[in-house]
Amino acid sequence: MYVYKLRNWPHFFWDEKLVNNSLLELVALQNQLLGKLDILGFEAKEKSALETGILDVMNNSEIEGEVFMESQIRSSIAKNLGIDIQESSFEKSEEAEGAVNLFLDATRNYQEPITEERMFDWHAGLFPTGRSAGKKIEVGHWRTSKEPMQIVSGAMGREIVHYEAPNSQLVPSMMQELIAYINENNQHPFLKAAIAHLWFELIHPFDDGNGRIGRAIVDKLLCEADKSALRFYSFSNTILLNKKEYYHQLNKSSNDDLDLSNGILWFFEILKEAITNAEKVLIKVDFKRQFWQKNAHVKLNDRQIKVLKKLVDGFEGKMTSSKWTRMTKCTKMTATRDINDLIEKGILRKNESGGRSTSYALNFDLSCSNRF
Repeated sequence: MYVYKLRNWPHFFWDEKLVNNSLLELVALQNQLLGKLDILGFEAKEKSALETGILDVMNNSEIEGEVFMESQIRSSIAKNLGIDIQESSFEKSEEAEGAVNLFLDATRNYQEPITEERMFDWHAGLFPTGRSAGKKIEVGHWRTSKEPMQIVSGAMGREIVHYEAPNSQLVPSMMQELIAYINENNQHPFLKAAIAHLWFELIHPFDDGNGRIGRAIVDKLLCEADKSALRFYSFSNTILLNKKEYYHQLNKSSNDDLDLSNGILWFFEILKEAITNAEKVLIKVDFKRQFWQKNAHVKLNDRQIKVLKKLVDGFEGKMTSSKWTRMTKCTKMTATRDINDLIEKGILRKNESGGRSTSYALNFDLSCSNRF
């Protein structure tokens, strides 16, 4: 029997002692992260939020198999945050804009209540053509099809039904209960996020896009927990890293009883991992801040600035004069002159290997980790 068919649905319960102990650990990690962000200052906070937002939008979609260009997501979020970045040309995508707007509305307007209309707008933005994978779907309202909404796997004729969502006629009243819970319950936002996320996925109210919108609801509630419209750790990114276990947990909860203890504890562990992963973003952001601050008064030409930006952002592989030439569209002689100038200024250093394999790296040690 699916959980929503139980007589006491949706009166969930959990082991309060276990959940509260885990919640205290999670809040402690949250406070540590927010404290470190305060040390870095406002500008670093914004840039951390930019990197986290990009991760969140791209991975929220990638979990469902939809991949967007990072440059497109970066540009949209940066504009919203008021961060000036050098934009590259790309083909606009209504779907990508819909994914960005979903994230931004859920987070920037986290203090606004969840309503049917708000979720309908999110859904319409995700599917501007009214189609998903070329198939026409119902957009901007709850699903109405009399056909069962099933989660299946396996080859045609040998499908395995993992879950069958409630009949579409039950969806409006079920969603009213969930919306009231999200807007009115005074539980800690972390706990509310865990419960609301599972509750939403069990109802599966839309024809498609339920995973993305369910995780957007989580983002709104995480903003409530942080008391900030900026996201500094990504739930969706961590879910993508644990995708198999994520679906296992959803499947397990749909067929269990109303005891959510294990599901809540797993959700909290995902958030703890997300906060720990956020440390890497902070280190990257502060590394860039320290580098450009140290070299703020050094005279650099446009070619040098372009390559240094790549290196500071974490250029993969080794920087060589031939790569410099291709990146800046200059001659080999000019590239050598640019590189030698940066070595003399103490910004670059030559790696140990020489000859044809001569390569160069930033002559700058990351010290920000010691501050944390």
